[in-house]
Amino acid sequence: MSYEVSIVKCDSYDEAQVRKAVKESLAPLGGLGSVVKKGDRVLIKLNLLAAKPPDAAVTTHPALVKAVVRMVQEMGAVAMVGDSPGGTNAMTSYEALLKKTGIRRVIDETGCESVRFDDESVEVFTPGAKLYKKLKLARAVTEADVIISLPKLKTHTLVFYTGAVKMLFGYVPGTLKAEHHLHTARDVGLFADLLLDIHEARRPDLNVMDAVVGMEGAGPSNGTPRKIGLIMASKSCTALDYVATAIAGFGPMDVPTVRKAYERHIGPGNLKEVAIYGEKVGPLIMKDYKKPPTMPLHYIPPALLNGFRRLVSARPRIDGGKCVKCGICARECPPKVIKYNKGAVPVIDYGKCIRCYCCQELCTEGAIYVSRPLVRKLLKR
Repeated sequence: MSYEVSIVKCDSYDEAQVRKAVKESLAPLGGLGSVVKKGDRVLIKLNLLAAKPPDAAVTTHPALVKAVVRMVQEMGAVAMVGDSPGGTNAMTSYEALLKKTGIRRVIDETGCESVRFDDESVEVFTPGAKLYKKLKLARAVTEADVIISLPKLKTHTLVFYTGAVKMLFGYVPGTLKAEHHLHTARDVGLFADLLLDIHEARRPDLNVMDAVVGMEGAGPSNGTPRKIGLIMASKSCTALDYVATAIAGFGPMDVPTVRKAYERHIGPGNLKEVAIYGEKVGPLIMKDYKKPPTMPLHYIPPALLNGFRRLVSARPRIDGGKCVKCGICARECPPKVIKYNKGAVPVIDYGKCIRCYCCQELCTEGAIYVSRPLVRKLLKR
């Protein structure tokens, strides 16, 4: 399989500049016309993790969404935008999220369709899957003629990096995500295989990554925005992730989804396997890009990790000063091990906690953080 990734500099979210960068990034890949034809129903899959403003760098920026929507419409195709955010979502909360993230304005200005992935799901059989031959995915995903994915370059506490493959977890409607976290429990490799099974169920036809401003540190929702200044495009999720992680200063094979993709022969194993168009990767690599606090655990042998989990495991902790006692963490916890009494700071049962970090990811106030393992504190690392 041949892999191609296009990299174009883009210093701001000025709409004209973003549109220009998107067109330049698609040109060496055959242009938008290589995947979109007149009359197609094109699903533009966004990263709408949480109701955060665009400058928080949590969600796909509306300037990129607008540029792609307009380009699809100019091809004579029908543009639809949507996602299934983290946690439980009612129609009212989804509409509030669209407004907060700036996507409602894009929908209103362009007249594109809004699709809520949590509305309907269908069971999909996936011959190329490793673990989950049958998956329940949003009906909108299965019925679209073309899927264009607009991932955000961010860190992720569980799998270290959010990008093109991880963002496809949004194909899974609502609370079904919690069930998958329970099934994969503390096995990050197993969760990565699940993500790749979802990828194999319906690969996007095109990916355009929002890396103008990404996120570092405790991503995907409570990290720090980081100016990167790039728009990247590829028809391969796995190749795009390999290049993006390299630019972010990861050893790409240290990222579970990248490593597992290579092992399954659906992703590259080094940069030499990827045809790079536009900017060169070397000068773009960020050596000071802050990794998630869970990253050091990757280097601990599994036997040691299992035998001394209390000493070496990072764990979610609640900052009582920031906590507004809303109970969202308890409601969304997959194994239901967070005890919440109205008016009190929730309490986590660490003996049953599976370290999925959903509580940290979905806390609207940034009141949940991931602590350093005790052994790292003792070693002052």
